[in-house]
Amino acid sequence: MDKNFSDLKLSQLLQKEIRAAFLKIARPLEIARYEYQFKNGLANDVLKELNSFQNHDGGFGHGLESDFHLPNSTPMATSVGLRILDTLPSSTLRDEMIANALQYLRGAFYLDRVGWFSVTPEVNEFPHAPWWTYDKSTRMTPIDMSWGNPSAELFGYAYSYKRFIRNWPIDTFIEHALQYFERKSDFKSEHELFCFLHLYHNLSSDLRVRLEKNMKKGINALIVIDEEKWASYVPQPLDFLIFPEDNLWGISEENIRKNLQYCITLFEKKTLIYPNWEWSSYPSHWSLAKKEWTGVLTLKYLKRLQKFGVI
Repeated sequence: MDKNFSDLKLSQLLQKEIRAAFLKIARPLEIARYEYQFKNGLANDVLKELNSFQNHDGGFGHGLESDFHLPNSTPMATSVGLRILDTLPSSTLRDEMIANALQYLRGAFYLDRVGWFSVTPEVNEFPHAPWWTYDKSTRMTPIDMSWGNPSAELFGYAYSYKRFIRNWPIDTFIEHALQYFERKSDFKSEHELFCFLHLYHNLSSDLRVRLEKNMKKGINALIVIDEEKWASYVPQPLDFLIFPEDNLWGISEENIRKNLQYCITLFEKKTLIYPNWEWSSYPSHWSLAKKEWTGVLTLKYLKRLQKFGVI
């Protein structure tokens, strides 16, 4: 991204206030990621904290995705783990964690779905948000109505790190994902689109081009540019710029600038970024999840501002 937004700035004083509040509320994992991102912290410290969420089968669980507190491994939590690992430099520990996660995913794969279901039925036995409730009649959660979430993202990591998972026909599965997306004409889930954005950035350039036309169409259908609606749970312009170095999707500089200013204003008003959703069940556990999400979201917004030169 060649646009300069450096005139939008988060003040040094506010950054100190954010850091102080963040360190009091965030999980050790998010604190380690913050230190790595902003304070020259060690990648190995992030790995050590993330390792506590990885099970012996290689998958991730233990509430890594804070809207369900199932300790068992799930493809969805594993997608979160791999997303973090993908941002860290190669090392013996990181590569071992990725290899173990991919072996778990290989075992959890459903050939007839050509992908994964997001969670297992055991999710119902632990505190979780309503949208993660497993329906025994459909044998899935509401999230699984969108095939690409998390399968498209997971295929991206499997493709990028195929050296760790030999003798698995990942190229065949990538072709399935590409054809699924090329045929898609009705875009309802921004989260599925986010997963395809992660897939896009793990593919070779010759495969990426097959996603670009429909990616623009999907983003155009789902993006919310009305600032009045951003306080609610809607996909904002910056949500589609996970990788801002190449804005191929036709999002205007004006809308990017407005969204960046909105992020700054949130920090100025509240210091931290709080979730704009809540659970309708498990009220005592929601208070814990809300605290965890506040750390996750605050870090996410800070990294977002850094990517655009606002920090």
